[in-house]
Amino acid sequence: MTKRIPIKKKKNIDLSKYVNIDTGEFLTDKINDKNSVIIDEKTDMSIVSYSDYSVISTEAILTLNQILNNSDLANVIKMAIVVKTPLSIVFNNNIPHTNDTLQKYLEIKSQSMFIGLIKRLMKAGVLYQMKGLVYGEVRVIYIINPYICRKRKTFENKILDIFKQFKEEIHNPIDSNV
Repeated sequence: MTKRIPIKKKKNIDLSKYVNIDTGEFLTDKINDKNSVIIDEKTDMSIVSYSDYSVISTEAILTLNQILNNSDLANVIKMAIVVKTPLSIVFNNNIPHTNDTLQKYLEIKSQSMFIGLIKRLMKAGVLYQMKGLVYGEVRVIYIINPYICRKRKTFENKILDIFKQFKEEIHNPIDSNV
């Protein structure tokens, strides 16, 4: 859900400059030892707030644009919007995506094309693949690089360590002429 929240500016009013027109008394005499009051003043600005959002790193996308083709980059963005947990797992509603559900979500018809995409994204440092017992069955899950996209600010350190090399490459971009 999207909300628009007007921004109000705090304005400090010096009470020593104001007097009661009937009595001639300074306003500071009536307010217990305060010399100023802060009021909210309307501005021409608003905050747009989202209940569900993804943050995508501009630096990372610029780096990936040199490595990946447009189709692969579009798939990264599609995965960025379904990331959950402090482990940055690519989710299918309330459970992690499997190979089959992720292939369907990305609308890739051929399994060999899907596997090729996954290999390219893993080589580029976008995805990390884990296999283990998840929800009572052995399956593959995917972790997306939180240095590329995220839905939170807090992550498990072990996840950040997995993608440390990619973070370093963002700050030392790959020469596109090579």
